[in-house]
Amino acid sequence: MESFSERLIHLRHSNNLTRQQVRDSLNINNVSTYNRWENGSRTPDNETIFRFANFFKVSLCIC
Repeated sequence: MESFSERLIHLRHSNNLTRQQVRDSLNINNVSTYNRWENGSRTPDNETIFRFANFFKVSLCIC
């Protein structure tokens, strides 16, 4: 199973988006926080995870 950071990177790449584009679209101003989410040293809170799921149009279900 992919980690959150691996899935985030995969979704960003598969949608041909830069980190900046994702941050701008989700109104995430802190560059270092986003970078930590992608490198796996931090995990966003549930609300932010929900925003990512809506943005990328993916389910949160772990089936």
